[in-house]
Amino acid sequence: MRSLAAKTYRKYRYKITSYDDLYQTLVYLLFYSIDIYDPSRGSLPAHIKRTVNYKLKSMLSGEYAPKSKESPFTFLRMIYTLAEPD
Repeated sequence: MRSLAAKTYRKYRYKITSYDDLYQTLVYLLFYSIDIYDPSRGSLPAHIKRTVNYKLKSMLSGEYAPKSKESPFTFLRMIYTLAEPD
C-alpha cells in the first residue's frame, strides 16, 4: 500500500490533498476489496490488487469511494471556479 501511495502521489501530486489522505483511502480500499471478495473468482491477492487499482483510478477521475453514498469522501483537491454573472 505504501509503495502504491508513494507512486500515485508522485504522479498526481497536483490533484491530491495530502499523502496521508491518499494512504488512508488506499487502506479503506483494501478493506473494501476484502469485504467483497468471492473465493470462486480467483485468489485473494490478485483480487485485492485488481480492485484497489481499479477503484483508485476511478477515484482519481472524480468518483467517490465505494459504499460512501451517505457521506462521500475523496482525497482530491477541491476545484473552485468562478461563476459567470447572469
